[in-house]
Amino acid sequence: MKKILGVMVTMFFLICWPFGGIWAIIFQPIIGGGVEQSFLYPLYAGLIILSGIIVGCTVILYEEIKALRNEIVNSKKADAA
Repeated sequence: MKKILGVMVTMFFLICWPFGGIWAIIFQPIIGGGVEQSFLYPLYAGLIILSGIIVGCTVILYEEIKALRNEIVNSKKADAA
């Protein structure tokens, strides 16, 4: 849960805070922007949630693979004994 919240907070800081996030500071001189692009804010929220979902799924898969690996190692030890 800590990893998921950490990624979501990091994405929030990259996208939304302060003044449009770090990406706006980098890309605003190139792309432009302002109030006329406020329709993108729901997309930003979706990106933040999606990053949390991706990390959550990755953590679940990692734990399952780790448990399966431990099970295989333990069964090999039991067969050798």
